[in-house]
Amino acid sequence: MNHSKHHGWRYLTIATIVFFLGAGTWFLIVPIQQSKRLEHKLIEQFDWTTRYIPPADGIIQPDRLERFIRVREAVQDNCKTFQNIMDNVIRLETLESDPNLSASQKTSEGIDSLKSMFSAAPTFLEFMDARNITLLSEEMGLGEYIYIYLAAYSEQLAQESQGRYADQEEAYLSPRARKEYVQILGNQLTALQTTDQGTASLALITDLQAEMTALGDGSHSSPWPDGPPANTGESLAPYRDRLSALYCKGIVRVEILQKNKGFNLEG
Repeated sequence: MNHSKHHGWRYLTIATIVFFLGAGTWFLIVPIQQSKRLEHKLIEQFDWTTRYIPPADGIIQPDRLERFIRVREAVQDNCKTFQNIMDNVIRLETLESDPNLSASQKTSEGIDSLKSMFSAAPTFLEFMDARNITLLSEEMGLGEYIYIYLAAYSEQLAQESQGRYADQEEAYLSPRARKEYVQILGNQLTALQTTDQGTASLALITDLQAEMTALGDGSHSSPWPDGPPANTGESLAPYRDRLSALYCKGIVRVEILQKNKGFNLEG
């Protein structure tokens, strides 16, 4: 009789685990599908990221910057939530060596950190949905958003290797993001080369070619580490304080990540 009860509890435990794993998978798959549909709506309306053609002269118009800022404002809560997860990752990595905590405190904090980390997937989807919903309402495609983002935050991104999240891969552009940004700059270069080329245009052509090379060969891990070209920098200048206040440290890979190539989460 006891032997039968033992097996009964074992089967019940296994069944419970299987149920929750299945339920968890189901509740994640549905939001993923919804998120992909939302992103494809963006693509249908504004085309693929790499087909975006920036202004040939690099000047970002005030109306486009205001729209960009509204998207940044819309993701601030999601940004802080994801940074909290990053903080828990860092805490978990240093927990064991903390001499000021007892074993029970380490266990308790470790469990709390793990719980936070398990929320990363749904938090990531919520982040992308908030961004993409606002992009649709602001009539801005992902290509334009990424172009402005990497120009507006170029100097902050270059400092990530010295910041709190320096050891986290989320703080850096993925190879895919760098490659796609080079394609966007290539579109700008082509547009510029078909216009009348004065001294300013020739200087910008040189800047674009140099930056594309630096990103391609890895000399620059993020674009424009010393700031974007003159025209772009001048158009951003009146918005510098507002933009800086909306920068989220340590999560650029999440900020501009796309899922549009199959189930690709490479950024």
